[in-house]
Amino acid sequence: MSSVDFIAHIRASDGAEQRLVDHLKEVQALAEDIGQKIGLPHVTGLAGMLHDMGKFSHAFQEYIREAAANPENPPKRGSVDHSTAGGKFLLEHFHQGDPITFILTESVANAIFTHHGQLLDMVDVEGQSPFVKRWTADKDISFLQVKQRFLQYMYDLDYMQRYVQKAITELRIYFENRLKNVKTASEATSIMQKLTSYLTMYVFSALIDADRRNSCDFEKSGEKLHYYSQDLWSTFEQRLNNELAKKQRSALPNAITRLREQMSRTCLEKATLSTGIYTLSMPTGGGKTLASLRFALRHAQLHQKKRIIFIVPFTTIIEQNAQEIRDVLQAEDFVLEHHSNVIEESEPREDLSFEEYQTARKLNAAKNDWDIPIIFTTMVQFLETFYSGRSRSIRRLHNLANSILIFDEIQAVPIHCVSLFNEALNFLKNTCQTTSILCTATQPALQYVRHNIKIDGELMENLPSIVEAFQRTTLKPLLKDKGWSTEALYGFIQERLKTANNILVILNTKRAVKDLFEEFHNGDIEIVHLSTGMCPAHRKQKLKEMREKLRKQEKFVCISTQLIEAGVDISFDCVIRSLSGLDSIAQAAGRCNRHGEVALRDVYVINHAEESLSKLPTIKKGGECANYIMKDLQHDPTLFGGYLLSTASMTNYFKNFYQLFESKLNYPIPVLQTTIYDLLFRVDTDWNKDYLKGQGRQNPLAILASFRTAFSHFEVIDAKTQGILVPYGEGEELITQLTSREPITDYSLFLKKAQQYSVNVFKHEFEALKQNNQLIVVHFGSLTIYAAKDAAYDEQYGISTQGEAQLTDFIV
Repeated sequence: MSSVDFIAHIRASDGAEQRLVDHLKEVQALAEDIGQKIGLPHVTGLAGMLHDMGKFSHAFQEYIREAAANPENPPKRGSVDHSTAGGKFLLEHFHQGDPITFILTESVANAIFTHHGQLLDMVDVEGQSPFVKRWTADKDISFLQVKQRFLQYMYDLDYMQRYVQKAITELRIYFENRLKNVKTASEATSIMQKLTSYLTMYVFSALIDADRRNSCDFEKSGEKLHYYSQDLWSTFEQRLNNELAKKQRSALPNAITRLREQMSRTCLEKATLSTGIYTLSMPTGGGKTLASLRFALRHAQLHQKKRIIFIVPFTTIIEQNAQEIRDVLQAEDFVLEHHSNVIEESEPREDLSFEEYQTARKLNAAKNDWDIPIIFTTMVQFLETFYSGRSRSIRRLHNLANSILIFDEIQAVPIHCVSLFNEALNFLKNTCQTTSILCTATQPALQYVRHNIKIDGELMENLPSIVEAFQRTTLKPLLKDKGWSTEALYGFIQERLKTANNILVILNTKRAVKDLFEEFHNGDIEIVHLSTGMCPAHRKQKLKEMREKLRKQEKFVCISTQLIEAGVDISFDCVIRSLSGLDSIAQAAGRCNRHGEVALRDVYVINHAEESLSKLPTIKKGGECANYIMKDLQHDPTLFGGYLLSTASMTNYFKNFYQLFESKLNYPIPVLQTTIYDLLFRVDTDWNKDYLKGQGRQNPLAILASFRTAFSHFEVIDAKTQGILVPYGEGEELITQLTSREPITDYSLFLKKAQQYSVNVFKHEFEALKQNNQLIVVHFGSLTIYAAKDAAYDEQYGISTQGEAQLTDFIV
């Protein structure tokens, strides 16, 4: 036999064969390039060269040829284990010596074992090691035969020893550089544990992306797409400057306009700063999207950054900002939006036909590609990249390296994810040379929690004076002992309409919004209702209609949930906000007198008696913290610079807020009596000690993280949502296309459209729709798409089911 007799893949379209040796060496090269970004090319390359070593077995070669010969009735997918051999070889030959060598072999072997699944627990909560069980399992994988063929046809043992030694040297330097200034042994141990966990994730990301990319390139007959060029940044910067000059010429000639231009120029000047974590504390309406982009485009040129990624909490912001950037930069093909869960992925069915399998692959490829210069995604997608454990998410992790991350409305980091978010940013800065910009008018003081980040600077100069100059509203707390009823609130709005032409009312629950909307139903005032029950295209249309009414100075009232208060460029004469966190109050105020049309306008804070906040602890506690500050200011008007929304006031608010939720910041898992933070990063746990006392004596480990257990409990939002395609506008045509099984010629275009006509619903809403027979279910192999029937979607409310679950516009 020769190396040509062993194949890795057979192309479906023409039966062409990819040699196994070629696949391993090409994946090795791709993985080395990915590892080079953090100075560890041989560490990641090791995973690439060994990942499919098991395909040298006779059993696998029979399996793959049988699958190609009988596509309609193939052998069961995954029936031959080809992913254990490479990790087992690495551990048996090189898992010895000092801790650095242990860390290298364990992190790489875990990635190899699981490159078609999820990372294994090194030690689980019962004191066992699934990792060691995989390594030492008495399973027939033809290991001796596979090893002999690998050493004969791929690399000999001398080469492997030299290669592994290079990887060890790289890893030693990696740790030494990050432990230079550490003063205590306990601190060093803590840092090492975090670094090894993230290192394992990075190796896993490198291997998965290199493997999938090489397989995809072979499937497409060598067709490769390359989006990136440093020349792009210069071209985009020139186009942005032209647009900013145009905006400046057409803007109102007032102090607000001059301040916006000044702040934008300051961002450009600060682009020379080194890689780090910076805050951009622009007041609402300050133009932070284009100002942060101005920083990023120049910073990318000066520091050779690979991509710019905007990360936002709400789809309303993505929908608006992504299109604005496309238009400004004239960059339709260079801007990716990734924020939809309209397609649900599950484990492949055993009866998957070849055609269904190919369809599923195309759909997944359309939504998983992040190799593009400018990306808009959500906080959910960002956090899932690190902590969901799913290969399609963690595959993107390495693309965050050597990039610029712009976090819009950073105050919206979910409370239980604060520590995990901070550690991810620390890793990206210290290991991946990634610059992060934390943008908001209401900085959440992430540097003051226990597991914190170090802020390297604020991009705005003279921030207190800027906040004062941007003061366009007067906040008026109108809190009653027993709260405001819907009826009383209706009367107050009617009174305010005598002096205000238009009013925005923001309440905390969908039920409260709907009740107030119905209070106006028979009146003569025009009412606009906004809700996350509406699909993005529907909300866009509503916002477009409102902007036209504002332009014509028509009298109307908009009643909305908090989806309108962050990132939506719209300006009302008066805003009424139901009591919530100080950051939400500030964001709501940003929808009033946004462009300084007049000197000052009123923003009222009321406490709604009929809102049920028992299941909304962050809103409830946030409102209490805000109330304390409002009372303090009433007693002493000189506090916090005399302004409720000052920088000092906001810092005080978040310190108190995080203190109230201190037990939640590390992502607690009550059923296990631990936290995700401890599962991933803490060394001194009872289950680790149990392992070290027991079977660990035979197979000692340097990495003790419980990866799979941590990942299996991770959800960015407590109440998981499901995307549903709805029959609004073009959504009807998309549903018809699915139900009629009309061929989809362009999956990327289909998904892009589907995002605009899909709604995320909570579990109880989803179950109600199913129970009432209001869902259409379409299967694409292992993928499922849900669509709503006509009767389930309302022009006024969108998908409207009763419930007090927290409104959130996160997209999974």
